[in-house]
Amino acid sequence: MMSVRLPLFPVLLLCVAGCHTYRPGSLSDLSAGDRVRTLLTADQHEELQEYLLGGDRLVEGTVVEAGPAELLLEVPVLTVAEGIRVESFSQRLRIPVGGVADVEMRLLDWKRSSALAAVIGAAAGAIIWDQVRRRSRRGTTTTTGPLEGPIVIQIPFTTR
Repeated sequence: MMSVRLPLFPVLLLCVAGCHTYRPGSLSDLSAGDRVRTLLTADQHEELQEYLLGGDRLVEGTVVEAGPAELLLEVPVLTVAEGIRVESFSQRLRIPVGGVADVEMRLLDWKRSSALAAVIGAAAGAIIWDQVRRRSRRGTTTTTGPLEGPIVIQIPFTTR
């Protein structure tokens, strides 16, 4: 039985991580668990600058709470990989509504995801087809000339 091992985890990771897009939204549209990218006002950026590692006014994170007066975001700070174990550390930022200049919500782009899945599926199909063809060719023998038996050379020996 033929076994073809495809790296499924990297394929799934590419499909999930590489096919997102951001759509403009408002603070009233947000709910807990939404992935967002927010643009802070200049004043709010100065206030939170010591907590922001990149120093950028654009902050990406996950909504923990979205209320009428403030937004609580969980922002990734550091990812540590030790062997096969990966730990992510994050911090929570409480941002008043007046400190948010713009909000964009992260969504899965179905067109790009489908295109990527089709390309990966075609590549996997080509690999499997090639393996099947190789397996079927191993069972057949191709001869280019007449079959010859082993060559035997006889050397006479005399004993005295």
